[in-house]
Amino acid sequence: MQSDILDAIEDLGYYGPITDEAVFEKALELGPSSPDFTKFVEWLTTELAMLVGLDDHVNAATSAEDAETFLMELSGFLREYGCPYSCLTEGAINERLVPKENKLCLLDFLTTELEANRMIVCNKPQAALQPSDEDHLGTQMKLMLIALGFPKPPDGISSFQLFTKLEGKIKQLIMQVQSAHMSKPLLKARLSDKQWENVNFINQALEQEYKCRREMLLKRLDVTIQSFRWSDKVKNQDDKVAAVYQPIRRNLKSKCNIGIPHLIAAREDLLNIQKTSSGTARQKTECAINKVLIGRVPDRGGRAHEHDVPPPEMPSFQKRQAPMQQRPGGGQGGGGGGYNQGGGGGGYNQGGGGGGYNQGGGGGGYNQGGGGGGGGYNQGGGGGDRGYNQRGRGGQRGRGRGRGGY
Repeated sequence: MQSDILDAIEDLGYYGPITDEAVFEKALELGPSSPDFTKFVEWLTTELAMLVGLDDHVNAATSAEDAETFLMELSGFLREYGCPYSCLTEGAINERLVPKENKLCLLDFLTTELEANRMIVCNKPQAALQPSDEDHLGTQMKLMLIALGFPKPPDGISSFQLFTKLEGKIKQLIMQVQSAHMSKPLLKARLSDKQWENVNFINQALEQEYKCRREMLLKRLDVTIQSFRWSDKVKNQDDKVAAVYQPIRRNLKSKCNIGIPHLIAAREDLLNIQKTSSGTARQKTECAINKVLIGRVPDRGGRAHEHDVPPPEMPSFQKRQAPMQQRPGGGQGGGGGGYNQGGGGGGYNQGGGGGGYNQGGGGGGYNQGGGGGGGGYNQGGGGGDRGYNQRGRGGQRGRGRGRGGY
């Protein structure tokens, strides 16, 4: 089936990345999470909707978060189109395209349907004719003639003659309308061609702006519906949610249909802005949820003046203090004893004649015993008693002629 789908993609004239076999395999593996897969489905549904006259199609998912929206739109499209495969229309929406067979079934169904509809259009070209601007203008003109009670105009009448008669008929009807029923037109000046071009440019800019706003609101609506579907009670009712939501969602379009004709038909009463809280406005905006009163909720705090000032992130700077004075004789011990090396009288780290702190000299060091003195702190002296960590050379367990070190 894969090779048949790849051949169908080439025959249909799709030039996306999915035409490559390796990309097709990767897209088939990821399914709705693959942008290539969803773009191809969007293209197929757009072509089908144009040929069979459906109002909506499936939009591609631009990220993994949009996969749920893609699945919901696909479910609604298949239901509206009349897909006969139950594996694509029944069951949990998130699980329908998990098996590889279902993805192949979806692509095979859409590609074969598009091929069949294109062949039908070739045999019956009138079925695929799209309404042009002229057809739309003719339809509106026909509706206007019917509303004004005009008979069918003769074939030889010119456009100028027809519009002259229409203008006279409209003025006659306006004279019969009460002045309170229809206010004066909002646009009273006659605009030049250059001014109408500027008006059209402004209208296009406003259309783009409000289209962006509508897309944002519709996206918020889709995300809100998705959040409701996360509930445990709704997880198994995806079909019911889609059946209720999708028909309403299809009628909500992002494109704004306000144009220059609405500007010409605008009246002065549009300048009267009514408060949204007034009684007349609330008749159309109120709903049952507005009458639900929320009970007293606990105070969650959050007021800045109720909090203590946070401690400073860095300690305050203080004046630098003078260094402490060293004891006399520190460093290298001479006759009276040094701090690091004992000389004649004993140093702190190395004992000299009188004993150092770490190495005992004649009188015994702190760590190493000297020759004839008492034992050192870590090593016993030569003839002294036992050193702290190592025995001396003379005597039993560091007991010699001298006195033991500490």
